[in-house]
Amino acid sequence: MQEFEPGDIETAVAFYRSIEERHRVVLDFLIDHPEERMDEATIADRLGLPEHRDVARATYAMGEAAAALGRKRPWGESQHGYLMPSAQAELLRKAREIVRGESYER
Repeated sequence: MQEFEPGDIETAVAFYRSIEERHRVVLDFLIDHPEERMDEATIADRLGLPEHRDVARATYAMGEAAAALGRKRPWGESQHGYLMPSAQAELLRKAREIVRGESYER
């Protein structure tokens, strides 16, 4: 599997579009906080999610969606939490704008 590349906008749009709304809140959070490492409990608290496991479920589902497109997860995970690199966040921010623009045009 390969990384999402900066010019990979079509795949990024397909990825963003494929994420269920209940999981997209976590993706949006990671996009909006590039280069910030946060653990599940912190993300869940900041998003008002009932359990930190909701973050793990979302990242699992998003990882599966990325893999289905032949891509690695666009964030890193460690014992200290999740971190989305700036380049990945910028690409996915553009994808989000495109997808949101499509929903307004319908």
